[in-house]
Amino acid sequence: MKNRRQSRRPRRQSVPADGANAKAFDRLYRAHVDRIYRFAQRLCRRVEDAQDLVQDTFLNAYRGLGQFRGDAQVSTWLYRIATRASLRLRRKRKGEPDRELSLDEFIPTSDGEFTLQIPTAGLTPEEALQNKELRRALHQAIQKLPNKYRLVLVLRDMEGLTAKEVGAIMGLNERAVKSRLHRARLFVRRELSARGIEEAISHGNAMQGG
Repeated sequence: MKNRRQSRRPRRQSVPADGANAKAFDRLYRAHVDRIYRFAQRLCRRVEDAQDLVQDTFLNAYRGLGQFRGDAQVSTWLYRIATRASLRLRRKRKGEPDRELSLDEFIPTSDGEFTLQIPTAGLTPEEALQNKELRRALHQAIQKLPNKYRLVLVLRDMEGLTAKEVGAIMGLNERAVKSRLHRARLFVRRELSARGIEEAISHGNAMQGG
């Protein structure tokens, strides 16, 4: 049975049919819509918001397709568009403004670094259930992050982009990316630890799933 969140994939974005651009856009959409929808789900609290973000992203991608020169990978370009669209959508909605995450909020660790790994294969039924609960807890923890920290964490640890790529997308230098990532990881670690999910915390692994 498919995950309910995954089953509500956004519909194909309608764009003017003007020959070559329309064909290029169709190829781009088919190749990247699942990736961008997954990214949107990790950023948004509601499925409807994720669908709106995907539609806004691809509409803006279509409008800018003629200006894309290939200086970056297509996926990185789309992440940049989606990130900006996410920030615009947030500004349109009333809610808590982004706040800074201070390191004073956290209990120091020996080296201050951690990542998360969620196993995906070879699980017993009991382990599969725990895996599902862990993914839910991880998603909820990420949703509590201020938006600018959530974006860095998702792009770097869940989408697998480099710090340099994240910086290019968000208009930050690598030092700022690493600083935000450090705070975001510590925040998620604290949230998971409070739930008694400390076995998910490990050193030297990549954050996956979500």
